[in-house]
Amino acid sequence: MLPPETSCYTRERFRVNPNDPKQDDSSAGRGLAINDGAVANARRAGRFAASFLSRLPGADIAQEQLRKAEKALFATLKDRMERAAEDESAAGEGAAAGNGAKAPRKPKVERTYMLPLPQPPSRMFADLLQQAVDQSKPQAYDYLFAAILRELVPDEARIISFLSDGARHALVQLHSGTLLGSAQSRTLMMENVNAVAKNAGASLHESGHYYIGRLKRLGLIEFGPEDPQLLVQYQLLENSSEMRQTIASIESRPRQRAKITRETLRLSVTGQQLWRACGGVSMQPKLSGPSAPKADSR
Repeated sequence: MLPPETSCYTRERFRVNPNDPKQDDSSAGRGLAINDGAVANARRAGRFAASFLSRLPGADIAQEQLRKAEKALFATLKDRMERAAEDESAAGEGAAAGNGAKAPRKPKVERTYMLPLPQPPSRMFADLLQQAVDQSKPQAYDYLFAAILRELVPDEARIISFLSDGARHALVQLHSGTLLGSAQSRTLMMENVNAVAKNAGASLHESGHYYIGRLKRLGLIEFGPEDPQLLVQYQLLENSSEMRQTIASIESRPRQRAKITRETLRLSVTGQQLWRACGGVSMQPKLSGPSAPKADSR
């Protein structure tokens, strides 16, 4: 029979009531101390039993069984302690909600999440090489277009839809430099100034220069030389308030002049292929236009 001080369980179960103002953090501390005492008592019981069994025949087998029992005991005790803490927390929250009282302070809970590690780079690269051998040409296009689409934002998809008719649109670059300076010495002040994003109905049409730059880097649009037929579009871009303010700021500096470069932009071959692969015209959303005025009932 085990001595009383080596009992592997405690008779008293201390419960912390979060709604009781008489109980404070020290009460919770006593509860944790009792739980810790239960663990310590279980360990002392295990050591006592191990010492006793070591003197009996078949001690190795008995000690192995004892270690398994001790491990199972600790696991059960840990599970019960965690379950009791969750029950107390849920009961406290329910009572506070029913009485309209202030919700009790929740205990700090620390959890560890195991994230799956990615494959080693060598394995990933080997898989890509194997896929390159096995894939067909349509599958290769699918991989390419899927990678491109993951890079796009909704406004950029809208711009691609707007450019899908193949038409050219005006594009302006604004540089600053000296009167006799070379092109290499110029400083880019405003890049990819255009009205495409606004005309396409992009939500952030003021970020059209950024969208056009991203689509250019993805190979979905291409730039071309100035088109005289787009004179009105160029004039509208160059006479915008932001453009005029920037030009005035440049030319207010000594020996500095503003240099405007006119270009065009349109959907590239890759952009057209992407548009067709995604369904073309059938993928265009139906945009709601302005509602028609109601007829006068008089």
